[in-house]
Amino acid sequence: MTGIVDIHAHILPGIDDGAQSMEEACQMLSMAAKQGICKVIATPHVIHKSQVTYLQKLAALLEEKVKRNFLDVKLYLGQENFYHEDLSGQLDCGEALTMAGSRYVLIEFALGVSYREMYRAVRKLLNSGYWPILAHMERYICLRNEENLDDLRAAGCLMQMNYSGLSEPWFRSETRWKKRKVLADKVDFLGTDMHRLDYRPPKIEKAVKWLEGCAGEGIVQKIMIENPHYILNGEWTGRRK
Repeated sequence: MTGIVDIHAHILPGIDDGAQSMEEACQMLSMAAKQGICKVIATPHVIHKSQVTYLQKLAALLEEKVKRNFLDVKLYLGQENFYHEDLSGQLDCGEALTMAGSRYVLIEFALGVSYREMYRAVRKLLNSGYWPILAHMERYICLRNEENLDDLRAAGCLMQMNYSGLSEPWFRSETRWKKRKVLADKVDFLGTDMHRLDYRPPKIEKAVKWLEGCAGEGIVQKIMIENPHYILNGEWTGRRK
């Protein structure tokens, strides 16, 4: 596979539990490029709204470092937002970041979040004019209820799954559930969620091999290339109106 877009990556150094240095960030991007990833949206956790300007400067520095190292990867800036009631307001005034300047917003919740709370948050973002993407959707127990997952998707929430979940042994029920969601076309994006070389590095070969062998070209192209480009182009995916 080539032309892959990674929409979830903690590569900005020194911000969160991701890359700890520019050198480590470049090493991970080099690993990603060798596996066919050509575009990456940096999605750091942000603790305080005052960090946004710093993130923009840091992303520019990393992009310059990438160019100097002749890495064939294009960078974009986003954010993994832990949902809170004022998130829409922060997005409106630029104190929180959307994905690559689009209307898409990568969000996460506490793992034990209730479905009612998640649904209400999604509706609030949609009503504010944003298109929510649920980060690592496989982690939320409330979405193991198929009706909840279907209702959330029908409401307009998009789903991102980590590649690592598709690389785990087939005998695990968790792995089988994740693969069934991909095959059922209930996953909109995949992401490495890369952090560090020693913790969640970008390794997607096993997942890509399974996708190419089992998921079919249509699904593979959509969740790895086509849908991510809707983000980069600032367009709605068109999957649901």
